[in-house]
Amino acid sequence: MKKFISLYLLSVCFAILVNAQSPEALMTQASGEYKNANYVSAISLCSKVIQQKPDAFVAYCTRGLSYYQLGKFDAAITDYNKAIEYNPNFAEVIYYRGLVYDKMSKYESSVSDYTKAIQINPNYTDAYYKRGLGYYMIGKYDYAVLDFAKTIQIGGDMADAYFNRGLSYYKMDKFEAAITDFDKTIALKPSYKEAYFNRGLSLYRIDNFEPAITDFTKSITNAPNYLEAYYNRGLTYNKLEKYSLAILDLTKAIQLKVDYSEAYCNLGYSFFKSARYDEATSNLNIAIGLKIDYADAFFYLGLVLSKQKQYESAIIDFTKCLDLKDAKNPFPKGYYNRGVAYMALNKNDEAMDDFSKAIKLNPDYAEAYSKRGLVEITMQKKTESCADLKKAADMGLEEAINAYVKNCD
Repeated sequence: MKKFISLYLLSVCFAILVNAQSPEALMTQASGEYKNANYVSAISLCSKVIQQKPDAFVAYCTRGLSYYQLGKFDAAITDYNKAIEYNPNFAEVIYYRGLVYDKMSKYESSVSDYTKAIQINPNYTDAYYKRGLGYYMIGKYDYAVLDFAKTIQIGGDMADAYFNRGLSYYKMDKFEAAITDFDKTIALKPSYKEAYFNRGLSLYRIDNFEPAITDFTKSITNAPNYLEAYYNRGLTYNKLEKYSLAILDLTKAIQLKVDYSEAYCNLGYSFFKSARYDEATSNLNIAIGLKIDYADAFFYLGLVLSKQKQYESAIIDFTKCLDLKDAKNPFPKGYYNRGVAYMALNKNDEAMDDFSKAIKLNPDYAEAYSKRGLVEITMQKKTESCADLKKAADMGLEEAINAYVKNCD
């Protein structure tokens, strides 16, 4: 009798043990481990499920999610591929594979997956939103705008959707549309510092500088160490000719990022406009030290040297600037200011050549016409001189008007 009871108990225990190790039981444990963020354990349990049941769709999905959370993206892709093989019309798995591709910066692949998910589920709000981000990352901003609009249409007012559509409009140079979307973002989420910042950038691009200052300030209020907000507020103060305030902001930007070459360059410009030439020179040289091919820094250094009547040295820096500017980024101001330096050295042929190049690049460059006209006077080319001075005078340049009255009337 005792032997019979022992055999019975053994069989019951064995049945319980077998049942505990069944694919279903293991999968339940794996799901629990995943929910508790025990991803390594979840992977181990899912692998046991797959060993017993090679077509276990849920196990591949859960293991893929766990690999994703651990940053093992290649392994996650492999598991999602297997899950999709067993269930090709499960939109969520295709969507999650798209998320992995995003993490791997494979945006073309992620866009493809989000598109497949949308084909299966045309009202998949998250897929539209993520595809919009993918389109943004590959520079297809018009497609991104459409997807963010669809996200808003299906999902309602979503601050992030308005924000990212605003970014897309900004990239398309549609600054008014961008501002409208950033307005909506802020209305939905008043503490959204990036929305204030990017609205500030958009306002800056349409020369609406005072409101831009307000937005950059709000960004800084929400995030006191917001590097780019200090930097761009500094640039905006420069535009408003409030150079002492620009100096404070650009100095703060440098404190937050000591190798910020652009901040040094624009700080140098602020000092230049404040007639603090030694400080301008120091900061511009630091900018060039950090970025040896910094064309704008060479240009500003040329301006500083010209103000100090060091024209030969100024010409060298203007030339470096022009050499660095390529054909896609013509720089008439560089030729004009080098021409002014040549003019100061009585090198009339070189000055004439530079003013002519500046005019070719910018046919409405009044100052270049005026200066060329003045050089032509010294070269006794009255007809050409009067034509150039009249051109500049007609544009309202006072220097040209006075020279025309004196030499051509």
